[in-house]
Amino acid sequence: MSMDAEKRPHRILMVDDDQPLLESCKELLTQRGFSVEICSESTRAIPLLKEGSYDAVLLDIRMPGIEGTDLLPLMKKVCPDLPVIIASGYCDETSRSYCLSLGAFEVLNKPFTPERLLDAIGRAVERQERIPFVLTNLSLREGRDTLYRKLILSALRKTNWNQVKAATLLGISRYCLMRWIRKLEISY
Repeated sequence: MSMDAEKRPHRILMVDDDQPLLESCKELLTQRGFSVEICSESTRAIPLLKEGSYDAVLLDIRMPGIEGTDLLPLMKKVCPDLPVIIASGYCDETSRSYCLSLGAFEVLNKPFTPERLLDAIGRAVERQERIPFVLTNLSLREGRDTLYRKLILSALRKTNWNQVKAATLLGISRYCLMRWIRKLEISY
């Protein structure tokens, strides 16, 4: 990964059949430094996800073609870690709970304020941590070790150097973490 990839603006995909809302949200987010792609046809959303790399999605529920509640599981299948924010004027507490159970990051009721949108988008993109690294050659072993070292150090820093918590964060046992720390000669 190069340093230029780290500096790119966060990419947001907005899927809604309300064209004026799409345009106003795009303008707001673009002014704040986001790169925004709008999609007014729900049937185009999955191909767009497969073609590009996005940091978050803003998704309406009621749309012609594929409803947002049907589209959300399909999006999660293509990009499981992608935060999807549901934005709908038809969302009661039951619908909200249902959307969250499908994997929505958050549910915004329309109309929402610009501050509320910016807050939700900001939290969604911050949730995804980026760990940059540079490959010096095409050795899979070196690439793996470099990536593991960065992940382990990031997890240890996040947990205030607590090995048990870091292992849990990484999804491995403490014993496995200790073996990797020794193997990679990580000292702290």
